[in-house]
Amino acid sequence: MKRSCSLFLVVSLVFSLFAMVQAGAASFESGKEYKIVNKKSGKVLEVEGSSMNDDGNVVQRTWQNTANQKWKVVSSDDGYYQIVNVNSGKLLYIQNKSKADGGNVVQMRERSSQAHEWKIEDKGSFVSLTNKNSKRALAVANASSNEGANVVQWTFNGADEQLWSILLADAAGGGDNGGGDNGGGDNGGGDNGGGGSGETITVNSTIIVEAGQTFDGQGKRYVANADTLGDGSQDEGQKPVFRLEDGATLKNIVLGAPAADGVHTYGDVLVENVVWEDIGEDALTIKEEGTVTIRGGSAKNGDDKVFQVNAASTFNIYNFNADNAGKMIRQNGGTDFKVSVYIDGCTITNMDEAIFRTDSDSSEVTMVNTRYSNVGDKWIGVEHMTERNNVEF
Repeated sequence: MKRSCSLFLVVSLVFSLFAMVQAGAASFESGKEYKIVNKKSGKVLEVEGSSMNDDGNVVQRTWQNTANQKWKVVSSDDGYYQIVNVNSGKLLYIQNKSKADGGNVVQMRERSSQAHEWKIEDKGSFVSLTNKNSKRALAVANASSNEGANVVQWTFNGADEQLWSILLADAAGGGDNGGGDNGGGDNGGGDNGGGGSGETITVNSTIIVEAGQTFDGQGKRYVANADTLGDGSQDEGQKPVFRLEDGATLKNIVLGAPAADGVHTYGDVLVENVVWEDIGEDALTIKEEGTVTIRGGSAKNGDDKVFQVNAASTFNIYNFNADNAGKMIRQNGGTDFKVSVYIDGCTITNMDEAIFRTDSDSSEVTMVNTRYSNVGDKWIGVEHMTERNNVEF
């Protein structure tokens, strides 16, 4: 009898320990928001373009703290999870229920399908996510570290592009700096204070990105010397931290406070994955005619406008998050030149006056696939506007 009882206790203990291990393999708080960070690239899982649609594509991108990069992890009864995008409310899904290597990963409304259920398993300091329907693992296509690289499923082999960290969205570490393929570049030297990735660089004199050149900050944080460039107040005459000449690209930087007068553009430029922690006088000013394109990034906390337009231009803004300012875009007061604004996949919140204000009867705006809330009159002085697939929340 004693022997039978002991055997029962041993078996019970083994099952209890097994259950504890299983439970500890993945534990997520209901209602919390998470970011899902790839081991190889350091970039996070996002729904491309903040799409609200079924089959909205899933890619990796540098962490910008936007809703399309945040996920809720909801437990199923059988040990699997549904992974829900915070922006759209749709589930991480294998397109067309594919069971093949390379099957595309998208978002989809909830339906009776195993293709939106995932097993999350510990792999050392990381986890793998295996689709219940296909038995294949979530992976970045071609082991890429590039911005916007596609996300697919693949037979699990333990490679870094198949391993992930699932972190609380407000937690430090992971996903803040793009990894991988971006070069350092030769810009930003001179008499400006240096530093490695994640450090803060004090800029004493405006950094000029010459025509056709690319400045890749690799996630470094830049702040203005208030004595030489400006203190980021609304005082006129402050100097920019960056000046972009025709054909220049600025990417992967954080502008901290003070940011003086931010970024000035002269011609056709690309601004990619730039985060303004504080808008300063203005985040960006278009100083000369051209096409200015902003892709990704965010800006917050300004007393007046985020972007100032002082010349006839085409201004394209994709997947950008603007919060807490007087207005998002202001054409220079009293001017009548034409500005064409295109806004796609953005989130715009807490503008005291409007999204775009102009005094020109020729200027125009198109806004699509964008979420906005508390934006004042939305448009002031705009006589030509087109809107599609936007959501006021």
